[in-house]
Amino acid sequence: MVYAVIMAGGSGTRFWPASRRRKPKQLLAVSGARTMIRATVERILPVIPFSRIMAVTAAAHADKVRGQLPELSPGMVLVEPQGRNTAPCVALAAYKLVGKDPDAVMAVLPADHLIKKEKEFYDALESALEVAATGEHLLTFGVVPNRPETGYGYIALGEQVLEIGSRPVYRVLGFREKPDPATAQRYVESGQYLWNSGMFVWKATAIIEAIRTCVPRLSDAMERIAGALNTPDEAEAIKATYDEVDPISIDYAVMEHARNILCIPIDVEWNDVGSWASLVDVWERDECGNVADGEAVLIDCSGCVISTPQKMTALIGVDDLIVVDTPDALMICRKDKAQEVRKLQEMLKTRGYDHLL
Repeated sequence: MVYAVIMAGGSGTRFWPASRRRKPKQLLAVSGARTMIRATVERILPVIPFSRIMAVTAAAHADKVRGQLPELSPGMVLVEPQGRNTAPCVALAAYKLVGKDPDAVMAVLPADHLIKKEKEFYDALESALEVAATGEHLLTFGVVPNRPETGYGYIALGEQVLEIGSRPVYRVLGFREKPDPATAQRYVESGQYLWNSGMFVWKATAIIEAIRTCVPRLSDAMERIAGALNTPDEAEAIKATYDEVDPISIDYAVMEHARNILCIPIDVEWNDVGSWASLVDVWERDECGNVADGEAVLIDCSGCVISTPQKMTALIGVDDLIVVDTPDALMICRKDKAQEVRKLQEMLKTRGYDHLL
């Protein structure tokens, strides 16, 4: 059977002050009325029903996730005692699914991405699930780039190895870190590089074997938990072992080392909404490239991102600013510094503003 694992443990630090510890980005309605996690789940329902969808989240957010997804089956909200990045999250979910269904094929999706062309995406998802079910491949989706982007990692494509329907599937030669502008330009012009979406499809047994090979310490920890998964002792077993688990991403832990990786290109208007600056591609722009959530009056301004839903905002003669207002905090920064918003978390904590985190 096919399953979906929704990774909902992120803290959304670059979306402060809207995103907080108690309500991270995946629990916000960034585009439209649906929260990001709700939109992620509803996007895949034509392919995978609620009964086979699992959400993995932090203990602090479990109740809110259940509130957003009340249709999930009992036990399909998997709780991590503390965040340990994506590799432990994926490993824990894979072991739990194998305990329920040894033939499980799992799609792994972040809870906080936006995809505008939803039908095109679930068509690609169906193709990926079909390929994954036939072998021990680890599949990833690569987003066809529409610009040189320095904020994303890239996937280097090798030869086409098969075609599913009319959709090509390529071997992956490697993963590339976020490039400088000149390298990003070269990647896009070559046509051989795609943006790394962070979305994956594989047999649960295939990723377990890859983790066993690439990160045996993580595998050992999961083996100690495995017997208690899907039993009343599950939460206690996870809690007893998770302190020993090293935080590491699935990309660093497995994808950069495994040799059986395939990629399906997608062109679905994807956005990982990694910072406030990314909303210029999500919200409707005016003729000067400004976007706003809330009333805004702008004179001689361009490229600004404004999120002030509770009050009217007026800006005069400024360019490329981000302005975010919440009931207890106001943040203003240059758009080219949007990735540095996460640094505010450290400074706020140091200065005793824990209530704002």
